Amino acid sequence: MYVGSQRAAERVLASLTEWIRRELRLEVNATKSGAGRPWERKFLGFRINPQGQIEAAPQSLARYQQKVRELWRSCQGLSSAELRANWCAFVRGWWGYFHLAEERRSIFGLEGWTRRHMRRCFWERWHNWRGRLRKLRRLGLKGRLLKVAHSSKGTWERSASQNLTCHKQNGSMLLQRRFRCSVVTD
Repeated sequence: MYVGSQRAAERVLASLTEWIRRELRLEVNATKSGAGRPWERKFLGFRINPQGQIEAAPQSLARYQQKVRELWRSCQGLSSAELRANWCAFVRGWWGYFHLAEERRSIFGLEGWTRRHMRRCFWERWHNWRGRLRKLRRLGLKGRLLKVAHSSKGTWERSASQNLTCHKQNGSMLLQRRFRCSVVTD
């Protein structure tokens, strides 16, 4: 419910809470109820930003990131096909819900971060420099570009390397060829 001031919001919240408790005999969860600016509060995973547009709440984006970390752990005993099936199911459901957002920059801003997690997962699954070299050759890298397989830098740093992100035109790397999910957009 939207009112003119913070004081009015607190007054209305208190009277509604009392009415629900008295008339409906229900307990109101104080942690989920509160008075505040629309862009400070979330409702069903969304919030209204200061420009008056609906966007995904920061807590929802944090949950998305946690789920990406969980789905793209390298220590899972899943094949690439199983990883893809799990990922596509999650993305279709998540986007099916959050495509209602009018302001989508924060959602689309996570795409690069998500792809980097995918690359990190595979980099770790290739275990050592021999496995990485073999897989990179299979992906079409040649010459100097293969030196990345011998790198001693960490997996997160390697997952952002130019050799892995920009290989060929438009980054047609393993993740973009094999892990593309069809998501219907407006």
